[in-house]
Amino acid sequence: MFFTAVVMAVLVGVSLLVAFIRKGSVATVAMTARRIKLHTAAPPEMVYTWLTQYCPTGYSVEDHDATRGIVILSSRPTAFTWGFFYPAVIHAEGAGTRVDVGIKSKLIQYGPLVTRAHGKLAHALAGLTQGHIEGG
Repeated sequence: MFFTAVVMAVLVGVSLLVAFIRKGSVATVAMTARRIKLHTAAPPEMVYTWLTQYCPTGYSVEDHDATRGIVILSSRPTAFTWGFFYPAVIHAEGAGTRVDVGIKSKLIQYGPLVTRAHGKLAHALAGLTQGHIEGG
């Protein structure tokens, strides 16, 4: 029993260490099947600047590529999640912009906590870009 507890503690500790030091890049974090679409009247260049320069509190910019309009944001591990990468792809759409926001766990995670974290960032980005979430 004691041995099992020690092994579990070591596994959790190593997993947290990996989640804290893992870095995302445009080359390694691809857009995911789970996406939230944001629409804003602002031009794509302005949205790109907002995402890279004024990242919402609690998130950080891991990497970005202006030529492809991609920004990789991340959140830190918490007591309930391993932290996430959020690939955001910026598209010109008519006179405005569409931003597709994905989510990928820094380790392995599924379920309602992923949905909640994804929605929380999407709402923060909608506020930042003065936009709205598609279907919501």
